[in-house]
Amino acid sequence: MLSAVVLIPLVIGVIWLGGWFAFAAVILVLLGGMFELRAMFINVGWRPLIILATIIGLLFLVSSTPLVLNYRDLLIEVSFSLLMVGAFVWLIIVRPASDRTVTDWALTVAIPFYLAWPLALLLLTRGQGIGLQARGFWWVLLLLLTIWANDSAAYLTGHYFGKTKLAPKVSPAKTWEGFAGGLAMSVITVFVVTFVADLVLAPSHRFHLPWYHALLLGVLICAFGTVGDLAESLLKRGAKVKDSGNIFPGRGGVLDRADSLLFAAIVVYFYAAALHLLV
Repeated sequence: MLSAVVLIPLVIGVIWLGGWFAFAAVILVLLGGMFELRAMFINVGWRPLIILATIIGLLFLVSSTPLVLNYRDLLIEVSFSLLMVGAFVWLIIVRPASDRTVTDWALTVAIPFYLAWPLALLLLTRGQGIGLQARGFWWVLLLLLTIWANDSAAYLTGHYFGKTKLAPKVSPAKTWEGFAGGLAMSVITVFVVTFVADLVLAPSHRFHLPWYHALLLGVLICAFGTVGDLAESLLKRGAKVKDSGNIFPGRGGVLDRADSLLFAAIVVYFYAAALHLLV
């Protein structure tokens, strides 16, 4: 509880500032997540090339900054190519005879897409500008508040009313009743945040989001957030660990706090882009 009291205002303050403050914060999340993934996989004997994965992840993040706006596509293409070929070259030289080489290569390629790509899209969603008049601030705030509301409602609903398991072999504690409670709260949160945003934003930057778009966005954030949560549970189950780390006492690691956010960030970015509401 204490970590949440400290962390939530800090996170909101960072997205309020945006720009390089958000970029620096996302780098910390990336590095923390990479460290946790490495520790998790080593626990079962997998040794992905975490240095290469981190370099590619950083290139993904850099591609989302104004510094390389005109070269973004080229930088992403170079990153994809370097990741694919570089991982093979590295493993051929360093450990060609290991019976886990193919697994290590696959994990090396997958890690940047799992962790860094959603964070890069999150930076693009935030965009530039400081404060309440930046539309990107409201998009990211909507994402965070909806995920937090979904997680809380799903936990409480599942605790008191949960009977039907959602994915018993992946996360036995999750139930369909909890999912339904989280879904309802997600939709309500999207309606509330977009309504407040339109009261605060200048007329030219307002969302003017029709009710059916708010409804669909709430459903998508809940669904993608749940899949993100289950995906991390699947990784932890494969690595035979309970938590991804222990940086937050009693709350696990960086990935335990960001798992739902990662996949939901993808859907928010593309939804906002499809509606031409990113800038």
